[in-house]
Amino acid sequence: MADTMEQTKQTTDVVVYTNGSSLPSDKEIMDSMLQMRFQHAKKQDRDYSHLFRKKSRLELIRLSMVIVGIEFLYAAETAFVTPILLGIGLSHTFMTMVWAFSPVLGFFFAPMIASFSDTIRVQWGRRRPVLLALGLAMMTGMWILPHGKTIGVFFGDPDVPVDQMEGFRWSIPVTIIGLVLTDFDAETNNGIARAYFMDMCAPDDQSRVLTTAMFIGGLGGTAGYVLGAIDWSQTNLDILGSNEATVFMFVFIVMSVGLLITLTSYREVPLPLMERDPLLRPINSNAFEAEKSRQLAVYSISKDVIPEPIKPDQDAAVGIGDDDDEKPLRLRDFLRNIVHMPKSLFILYSTQFFSQLGYLSYCLYFTDFVGSEVFGGDVAGAPGSPELALYEEGVRYGCWGMAVFAVCSASYSAVIERLVKRFSARPVYIAGLLLFSLGMLLMGLVKEKFMIFIACPTVGIMYATMYSLPYLLISQYHSKNSLIISLAIGSIIDAVETNVVVIFSASIFSLVAALTASQIVYMGL
Repeated sequence: MADTMEQTKQTTDVVVYTNGSSLPSDKEIMDSMLQMRFQHAKKQDRDYSHLFRKKSRLELIRLSMVIVGIEFLYAAETAFVTPILLGIGLSHTFMTMVWAFSPVLGFFFAPMIASFSDTIRVQWGRRRPVLLALGLAMMTGMWILPHGKTIGVFFGDPDVPVDQMEGFRWSIPVTIIGLVLTDFDAETNNGIARAYFMDMCAPDDQSRVLTTAMFIGGLGGTAGYVLGAIDWSQTNLDILGSNEATVFMFVFIVMSVGLLITLTSYREVPLPLMERDPLLRPINSNAFEAEKSRQLAVYSISKDVIPEPIKPDQDAAVGIGDDDDEKPLRLRDFLRNIVHMPKSLFILYSTQFFSQLGYLSYCLYFTDFVGSEVFGGDVAGAPGSPELALYEEGVRYGCWGMAVFAVCSASYSAVIERLVKRFSARPVYIAGLLLFSLGMLLMGLVKEKFMIFIACPTVGIMYATMYSLPYLLISQYHSKNSLIISLAIGSIIDAVETNVVVIFSASIFSLVAALTASQIVYMGL
């Protein structure tokens, strides 16, 4: 061409050429693709246009309501599972091994379930059938968990105090089954739910729906801890015989409602239909880059040529499985990625690993620590004894502390991005971990009630830091590293005969995490 175009200016949004023509910005290209798919989806026998439009905050809340139930359950687990397991006669060593069952199952089976959800071909969609199945299993587990001892008595266990329990007891396997069903299904459902949220949202809404889920999940966790702090034996609602059973009844109700609202929020495109119709597929990176290259080619010929919309047959080459990022993750690939991890990611993951060790040392034993060390109670005390009453009072008091932690976590997560912009990520990341380390150290040294409410806000700051900053540095989810701490810490407690060691462990692990955080590559963040 005589008037060969030469690129003279390039920015993130617009490319300007010497003849005055310009390539639309990435946002304009994305908007045109979304609009085309919106109109196409609206013409289908069943309307799928919600997949390609911006959603209101209320619609995002409705979509992510299942997270309220999951966080509500996490709160009840954190507060009551350790006392429940100790209450059926398990030692700290064996009890913490029981806690490890779910992470072990999750490590091997969660990726398989996630991959299976990518291949489901039923009319109802890919994610919702899995959400429903896991939700039902989870609710079955949460009904069994607080009643394990009662079920054991029904099968012939002697109804005796903890210190008189010996030999095989049905309550142990029954309670373990309830815990594994509850914890494993909750963790797996959490990931599947977030995949469903992302599938249902346009690209601009994906970060909004995750933020919304985090916020309402924080509210659910706070409500769960507050319910655990109430002495239900002094109310007319103690219809199930114990505080634990009453709280899990509320969890069951909240989980049922939240799951139902999420499952009925938005319909999914069935996989067979998605395979036949490219314009009903999510806009992946390949589809976007193909459209961008096409428009660049058109504009390079003449500024007067108006780009034609992509026809379905043109876009058909960009299949659902063609984008490497969307291929199901196999366990072999997962392990290979760990072995060949770049140094920068290894440092970041090491920081997250030690952060998780510190946090899990706190959350698995916190209410037990308050009941036994701060209040001087004994979970093995005889029913009606002052020692058992003090322990139960301490567990409820610990729930108030954890409610403060949940509130502080939600509040700090709302401002952490502003702090990063003002001070950069490095000092914010390190400071959050160091504050938690200091808070745990003080709580271990000063075992007084007032210290609970001084230390718990530092947990909230650390928790918000741990689940925000790493994901600003990378977009890949990092699984919870709960296995090692679950296997080791119980033996340490039994060896030293005091669970104050877990508080010091949390402080040490967080300090190590802060040291590794100083070596992270922050890429100017």
